[in-house]
Amino acid sequence: MRRFAGIAAILVVFLLLPVGQASAQGARLPWGQSSDMIAWQTLAQIMAPAGNPAAHNVEFETWASDQDIYQTSPHWPVPGTPKRLQESLFGSGHNLSGPYPLTISAGGCAPPADGPAGQFPPNACIGEEVRRNFASFQYIVSNGLYSYAGLAQAFRSKLKVDMPADAVEFKGDWVKVSDLIAWLRRSEGITLDAAAVRKNYYVNTVSDGTKTAEYALVSFHFSTKQIKDWVWADFEHRLNPGRCDDIGCHDSFGAVDADVPSRRTANQNYGECRKTVKLLALLSNGGIAPVWQNYCLKGSQVTFVQPDGKPTILGDSVIERMDALTPVTQSSCTTCHAYAAFDKNGNHGLINFVARAHPVGDVDRSQLRGYTQNDFVWGIAKMPPR
Repeated sequence: MRRFAGIAAILVVFLLLPVGQASAQGARLPWGQSSDMIAWQTLAQIMAPAGNPAAHNVEFETWASDQDIYQTSPHWPVPGTPKRLQESLFGSGHNLSGPYPLTISAGGCAPPADGPAGQFPPNACIGEEVRRNFASFQYIVSNGLYSYAGLAQAFRSKLKVDMPADAVEFKGDWVKVSDLIAWLRRSEGITLDAAAVRKNYYVNTVSDGTKTAEYALVSFHFSTKQIKDWVWADFEHRLNPGRCDDIGCHDSFGAVDADVPSRRTANQNYGECRKTVKLLALLSNGGIAPVWQNYCLKGSQVTFVQPDGKPTILGDSVIERMDALTPVTQSSCTTCHAYAAFDKNGNHGLINFVARAHPVGDVDRSQLRGYTQNDFVWGIAKMPPR
């Protein structure tokens, strides 16, 4: 907590700096700060070294995973617990054959639902990780929002689920280093060896329960509860094929080129996303490792619709396009997570959401009749079978 307070003090100076205009998702918040700036400030907090000399982890990796939370006895992870990945929640959701439960295989990775969209190697797989900070963990556990019985009780008591203002939630997609090397060679003709991957990507060791392997983080989302509908941010590694496809990339705070248009030909390399002096100072003052300069803010999102009434769109070339089978042009973090809800029996509404075929824009309240919204938290869909 002291590290977070220290970084916050360092960042105060940036509140008075001018913010450029972005052409898409990002916006100014009620107090005048840009959501793109908040995205980078949050990154500087959660990518700070965790402080355990016995483990190669950054702050978010010390948080509770969904496997830690959505079980009979939720627990905060013990330092040094091996990293475990799982297949994509929404990718699996498209293959549902019955209403409940949704079973997510943990401990490894799975081929993405639409690998060809990103020219991903056919025999490679992607592992997903979802983690929630202590404020989020404590609220979920204290209110019993981790089990069918607890959700049913929350429904009966008419609990208005409202996470605390310091809640932060993270989702990242990881690719085995050997698969990443093959992917970049196949899609962009880029040749890297394992040492070059470790230099240019954040890499950590993942366990599947029996053996370990090195994985590289290629894309990640996070949301922070600084406003009622959360602030959402999407980051991709600069080498991701087609990272700005379809909707472009927009960063009014951290990128020298604030608005990068989409190209006609898919899956091209969009370059290094050069960082501004302001961002480099923020990362340096926060003690953030240089490897994080290889990640690019694709955009931030704080509303369902733009001032002209059109839906705000934010989607990732890996997490949505390949892993969740959701076209980037039909992706909205705010709208997707607004449908996270549970009924009187504690059942989640994921099937109803998937059937809506990628909703964007304002939420159709008629689709939530009989449900209580779970404050944008879809983790309830990962509860184990009854």
